[in-house]
Amino acid sequence: SVQWELLRQQNVVTQGYRFATSTRANVVSQIRQWIYFSIYFGLQIMPATAVDLSLFSECLSKTSGYGHIKNVIGGIRYLHHTTGHIFPTDSVWLEDTLQGLKRKLKGTPKQVLPIDPVILRRMFPFVNLSNTCDVAMWVGCLLAFFTLFRKANLCPRDKKFDPETVLTRSDVVLDEEGQRVLVFVNFSKTNQFSSRQYCIPIPRNDDPALDLYRYVKMLYTRVDAAEESPVLSFSSTGFITHRTFTTKLKLWLSKAGLDPDLFSGHSFRRGGASYLYSIGGSTLMVQVMGDWRSQVFTRYLYLTMD
Repeated sequence: SVQWELLRQQNVVTQGYRFATSTRANVVSQIRQWIYFSIYFGLQIMPATAVDLSLFSECLSKTSGYGHIKNVIGGIRYLHHTTGHIFPTDSVWLEDTLQGLKRKLKGTPKQVLPIDPVILRRMFPFVNLSNTCDVAMWVGCLLAFFTLFRKANLCPRDKKFDPETVLTRSDVVLDEEGQRVLVFVNFSKTNQFSSRQYCIPIPRNDDPALDLYRYVKMLYTRVDAAEESPVLSFSSTGFITHRTFTTKLKLWLSKAGLDPDLFSGHSFRRGGASYLYSIGGSTLMVQVMGDWRSQVFTRYLYLTMD
């Protein structure tokens, strides 16, 4: 009946909400890799055989780690399940291949270096404070350091953005009476359904490079943007995106005499967590500030020899 068909279509849309936008993009990329591999070697895309998947995993191992390979195989498994095909889950051939690659590719995951106050001060002389784009970028750097935020919370991936998942002007408030910045958070990687909200207060300080209050006030005064626009807006329509953030960060690091390949946007999260712990913050405080659900954050902590 018509009603049954409408329910079926609605259910397809509902299933589409299973993944966050970034996860959905990753799954599509994983499936695309398998399709390209199959076409190149003339293989049957679905249902995939255990041997074909094993050789596909072997091919991936030339440039990827075990974790990435497992994720790609997971994406192909999802494709099979959603299209009604049987995935060779219980295949000894595929299981032995994956376990063999796990041992063959073992090693400590590469971690980016942390960005701490010392590095922030080295970068600061190259910030053009007369340029609103640079001011917005510096606000992003300080927010990332003081809040331990992931880049996905700070700025949109591209020119399209979801105000529910990216910090907006209404989420970052100047408390002039208390001389502090109040950051309201209701979404993160571990809080995708906005089941909790918390506020991070960041008091102003006297350091010309590290005073977030000073630069948020400067940005808000110069740029007339809507409350629902991204907090890192540098004009009424322009704002810092992932690419802009990464490009500008690497430029400033390079000018500061540092190897930009050793850092990334995640360096602020690692540096902020390490600095907070080094000045006396408890592991519980670091865990709550960084929105970690488990003790996995301890591998982020970077301790000096002292």
